[in-house]
Amino acid sequence: KAMTTSVDEKTQKTEELKKAPQLTLEQMRVLLPHELDSASERNFLSSTQFGYGLASIEYPKTKSRGIKVTLYDCAGELGSVNYFENYWDYLNVNKETDQEFTKTIDFEGGKAVETYKKDMNLSTLTFVIRDRLVIVMAGKNMKPEELESAAKKLHQKIA
Repeated sequence: KAMTTSVDEKTQKTEELKKAPQLTLEQMRVLLPHELDSASERNFLSSTQFGYGLASIEYPKTKSRGIKVTLYDCAGELGSVNYFENYWDYLNVNKETDQEFTKTIDFEGGKAVETYKKDMNLSTLTFVIRDRLVIVMAGKNMKPEELESAAKKLHQKIA
């Protein structure tokens, strides 16, 4: 019974995403702020060439520390695949070793997937905004709580 619910939910979400209109490159540009966590943007890229919207931007804090934000617009046939590959399929995964962890956390009224690789001091946080925008934030030389704090600032600007 529980399995059916999850399959039905996934089918319903897929249909919803397939019908949603895709964002334009300009709309994605407007969503990502010019400054985040007191760091100015660098290397903004956006594309719709693979059949879905994708934008990425970097916010370097120092030479060795910084945040990279990747936004996936999960609307349309191919976009819906990203929703599951980058977010849904990782929900409720909880793995931990001495070197890294992946866990689902409560985040701004929803769920987020948090990973941390100790040897690289690399944190990632993946969450959804507006029911269809998957945001993947990677914090180089940042602890998970530092990245989460920056993610909350980004969430407030976009949500």
